[in-house]
Amino acid sequence: MENFLTIPEEILLLSVSESGGEIPNDKRFETIIAASILMDLAMHNRLDSDLERLIRVSDDKTNDTVLDQALEMIYENNQKEDPAYWISQIAVRSREFIEYLVASLTLKQVLKVEDQKLFWFFSKRKYPPMKDKEIKEVKLRVRDLVFSDEIPDVRDIVIVSLLHYGELHSLVFSDSELKKYKERIENIAKMDLIGQAISKSLSLFVKTKSTVSSKSLFASKTPEEKLENLVKETKEKFRINDDS
Repeated sequence: MENFLTIPEEILLLSVSESGGEIPNDKRFETIIAASILMDLAMHNRLDSDLERLIRVSDDKTNDTVLDQALEMIYENNQKEDPAYWISQIAVRSREFIEYLVASLTLKQVLKVEDQKLFWFFSKRKYPPMKDKEIKEVKLRVRDLVFSDEIPDVRDIVIVSLLHYGELHSLVFSDSELKKYKERIENIAKMDLIGQAISKSLSLFVKTKSTVSSKSLFASKTPEEKLENLVKETKEKFRINDDS
């Protein structure tokens, strides 16, 4: 196996670790996952991109469920669309893709599934890491790269690019480190020639969809806020219109 984890899996794993096992329920995060899927397909030489369009290179299967389903979506469309279009289209299915990513990480014995009781019939699902080896590995790779003058490999450029343009720096760096190495991070992100258009489109989506910082995205909610979200989700799930 060339890489144990895909790019979307590494981003999800970093996020779940930061949030104490909870998957961020946020449109901005869904957009970042969508961009990471496109970036991984580019790394697999299935796609390329310029500023105007996403270029289809090959429709050969990657043998990864998430990547192959996204690739099928792109090849079923006969129009030549730009990267921003495909980020938005894949983001629509991001929650479905996230479930696949969780299943894959569980099968790889990186995450486990826990159901926590909130009330007598409500429960909350969490996905705490089974071991932190993979989390430490990606964090260490990114930190070592940023703190040195070494030339990065393509995979690490992509990770840094997603963290930078998705405004997820706090998953890996402290505020003081970010301030000190900001220029280095920006320079590495700009090296991503294959996915530069994808990265720029991601940055645009992040700025327009949400002004929430990466820290507040993973901040713990109060019990009242959790209850309010739970009630809202339950009403939508069971099509309940009456508040009482």
